[in-house]
Amino acid sequence: MKKRIFYFLLSASCISFGYGQNFKNLERVNVNGYFTNPIVSSNGKFALLTNQHFSGVYLLDIYNQQIKQISDKEGSGYGYTWNDKGDTFYFRQKNKDEFFINSKTFSYSLLDNKIQELPEINPNYLPSFKGFDSQDESNIVIYTNLNTLQIHAKDLITEKDWIITQDEGQFYNALLSHDRKKVVVHKGANIYVYDINGQKNGIKIGTGLATSWSPNDDFIIGFLDQSIDGHTIENSEIFIFNPKECSPKKITNTEVISEMFPSFIDENTILFSDDKTGRIYTFNIK
Repeated sequence: MKKRIFYFLLSASCISFGYGQNFKNLERVNVNGYFTNPIVSSNGKFALLTNQHFSGVYLLDIYNQQIKQISDKEGSGYGYTWNDKGDTFYFRQKNKDEFFINSKTFSYSLLDNKIQELPEINPNYLPSFKGFDSQDESNIVIYTNLNTLQIHAKDLITEKDWIITQDEGQFYNALLSHDRKKVVVHKGANIYVYDINGQKNGIKIGTGLATSWSPNDDFIIGFLDQSIDGHTIENSEIFIFNPKECSPKKITNTEVISEMFPSFIDENTILFSDDKTGRIYTFNIK
């Protein structure tokens, strides 16, 4: 992926560099091909992968290191997500001659290997949508209002809708915490955390692209790329962010691997992709 995913101005950020760690317990997942954007299931057993430009959806068995293609559609690898049990995931698809805005939401069940269209679920609710439960009294999703570029929350049970980001600006890539109480969002190159109720200003926690909440919601992981010309990515490193304050820590420092899209397997282990080679790795961060 040679196009920059975001722009950043290092001198304007609040980054506090920790000691870049050498990789320990680094293991390559033995699958062939170029893959990126891993999203790990809640039980840590599986991950979703895609190709360059978010083309296709692939199901990776992390421990058996086996991979299965689920979709070959362009753009289907953007915003995919798991349910809380880790036995179903959700993704978008569109036909070749359709625009991205015409995508529809689908589910795939690991229990019966079936794909089902979900016409009632707007694909913009991904990746915050985690499925329906008959016992739910509320089911909150978050999404970007494409007219205002503000982040909204919506309760799918009550149909109540409200704005999370009350500040001025254009926001994107919102990630809902597991307890559904916090939202990490992006504005320009900066990362902010908001309460789900939208009643407080956001807290700036760093610069880059946040990609995953830790299982206990104590940390957020993400990456920061480096580019000389604003287009070609020279390198990328992984950062850990504190959702309560601006104190990011750089946990990788390599030139050989361009680490992107880290996703938590458990509290101490992540899965990430190498932008240079398309290889997938597991890494112990502690």
